Amino acid sequence: MLKHFKPVSLILVAGAITLPTSVYADLAPEKQETAITQQSGKVSGVVEDDFGPVAGASVVIKGTTHGSITDMDGKFNLEGVKNGDIIQISFIGYATQEVTYTGQPSLNIKLAEDTQKLDEVIVLGYGTTTKRSMIAAVSTVNAEEMAALPVTNITQGLAGRSPGLIVQGSGGGINKTSTVSIRGGGTPLVVIDGVIRDYGDFVALAPENIANLSILKDASATAVYGSRASNGILQVTTKQGKEGKPQIDYNFNQSWSQPNVWPDKLNSYERAIHRNVAAANDGVTIPYNDDDLRMFADGSDPYGHPNTDWQKEVMKNFAPQQKHNITISGGGASNTYYASIGHINQQSLYKSDSHYMKRTNFQLTQTSTFKSIGLKTTAQLDGYMQFKTHPYTSTSSGYGNVFSHVQNKSPMEIGRNKYGLVYNNTDNPIAEISDDGGYIDEKENVVNGLLGVEWDLPWVKGLKLRAKGSYRYYIKDNKSWRKDAAQYAWDSQEPTYASKPQLSQYGELGNSWTLQYFAEYNRTFGKHSVSALGGYEYTSGFGHSMGLVRKNYDFPIDQINPGPSSTMENSGGEWENGRAGWVGQVKYNYDNRYLAEAVYTRGGFNWFAPGNRWANYWGVGAAWNGHNEGFIKKLNVFSTLKPRITYALTGQATCYYAEYIQSYITGDGNLRIAPYLDGFKFSRENNIATFLNPEKAKKLNVGIDLGFLND
Repeated sequence: MLKHFKPVSLILVAGAITLPTSVYADLAPEKQETAITQQSGKVSGVVEDDFGPVAGASVVIKGTTHGSITDMDGKFNLEGVKNGDIIQISFIGYATQEVTYTGQPSLNIKLAEDTQKLDEVIVLGYGTTTKRSMIAAVSTVNAEEMAALPVTNITQGLAGRSPGLIVQGSGGGINKTSTVSIRGGGTPLVVIDGVIRDYGDFVALAPENIANLSILKDASATAVYGSRASNGILQVTTKQGKEGKPQIDYNFNQSWSQPNVWPDKLNSYERAIHRNVAAANDGVTIPYNDDDLRMFADGSDPYGHPNTDWQKEVMKNFAPQQKHNITISGGGASNTYYASIGHINQQSLYKSDSHYMKRTNFQLTQTSTFKSIGLKTTAQLDGYMQFKTHPYTSTSSGYGNVFSHVQNKSPMEIGRNKYGLVYNNTDNPIAEISDDGGYIDEKENVVNGLLGVEWDLPWVKGLKLRAKGSYRYYIKDNKSWRKDAAQYAWDSQEPTYASKPQLSQYGELGNSWTLQYFAEYNRTFGKHSVSALGGYEYTSGFGHSMGLVRKNYDFPIDQINPGPSSTMENSGGEWENGRAGWVGQVKYNYDNRYLAEAVYTRGGFNWFAPGNRWANYWGVGAAWNGHNEGFIKKLNVFSTLKPRITYALTGQATCYYAEYIQSYITGDGNLRIAPYLDGFKFSRENNIATFLNPEKAKKLNVGIDLGFLND
């Protein structure tokens, strides 16, 4: 509080407080200016945009909660303002403005739209768009939220994160994959960094490496992919380095999981009581007398009156899981980098260490920019190594078998003999999870390389040329060693085995190439914005598999050679596929109010017969940004009002490799390919594909995006 103030009257003039000079007569000259700036005043004003007054705008003194709200005419009055205070004006959908108060009696503020979110770039098909100019039905998923979840694959974390995305879980076991569909269709097409990839690659993605995940739902958004677009698209963009100092991030997650409900099981005594009650109700002989009940209760006769808690014998209370991820990113103006490696170790509920999954993901991305000539290059290497194992015996080959035996087996059956060894009764889950039993090992290694070039032609404004090449290589190695664990009679320590071992091995490897060449043009002429995209994509893939089987091993050695040659079996296969397509797309935007687009694709697939391999696909769409119309803005109701409509013809390839080739059925029931053989009766059922074209689907999508009451 200032000293030496004399009683005076305050005079309000034009919104500012003026004090007679004599008030400061007793102050030192250097303090008079400070006293003046500390006085409070009042300011009034109007907040408008391009179409008139803005009602409901917030006007506050920055750093405080003291403020006002504009009325229906956009007017406000703000009291208690001091010289030097910053007045902050904000409203949803507009950029926040700040004005320094220097004693001015009134303020006229004109707000501009906040285009940051509306102009956020979204990857859509082979090109990009913004939320402002988007016509298609597309939603996005926040990948950062999923990165914090204790899930082993991305499908487990998608439920409820996007409208129209249906996720159905499959409980139990290790690394279970949920079924994902868009609006109830089949498995969606997966596009990662602009390249169509295997669905398994999407499942194994590390959420920490995902920058954007878009769900392309209607035909207008998916038509650019022609014969593969009927079930919608999951479009992923992975992270790249950002300019700045090197940044290292490490994330660790330790979790313990268990089933939602553990069934409360009856012990042998309780089971006997209930069976006696049931028998009495039915008027039949009671199966257990008092001595039986006593021995079930006190455990004095473990052979004749056993009481086995199968759940306790086989299962732990919790299954532990660890997740590690480390990323390094940074770079300068001309070069950025991003490197990531993650590891997951998921254990099971088994007491033995015979069921688990381990996966290591990696990604290396480098981007170089040559601004002087408008050139940008991207090199990326990513992939994963996954190993999963489960015990395998003659009575159990998966988690469902073991768990059903744990839950359904009677406590009145013996689990272990008098020496504590595994008893030799059938379907004994203690034996099924034993380290002495067999196993099913599944190994999968995938590596994907990508090279991309983008060139903004300096002498043609708005024109960009880009090319991309991707190579995917994978190996699968599955080994199934069916071996029964040692089991023992009640009073014996001599092992017995239910059956002889058998071994099957399956190996598969393959690779695929994708090449893309595109030209893209984007320009704005006054209120008119136009864009066009055209290009060509070619994909080819090759693969082969081999299977080996031998049975009735005399020696428990888990290799092919020790098995009897008299029982050996083998199988194998080869396949190839080739796809190509021409893509054209045009878009028009007038004043961010009227939007229209069209897309055309001509695609071919070599699995269909010559003459039926190529087909045409197309899509059109239109939308109206009504919230940008002046008469709509004056209502001060809608922050978003966008009705939209799309119609498209898409497709789906529904045939088998080389199914169009004439074939016949031999006496052993096997299909033989025989395009030129005479003297055989051809199977009509296996020649239908000769006349098939790619499946086509016409899709109409009508929607409206609404935002009101300040969103």
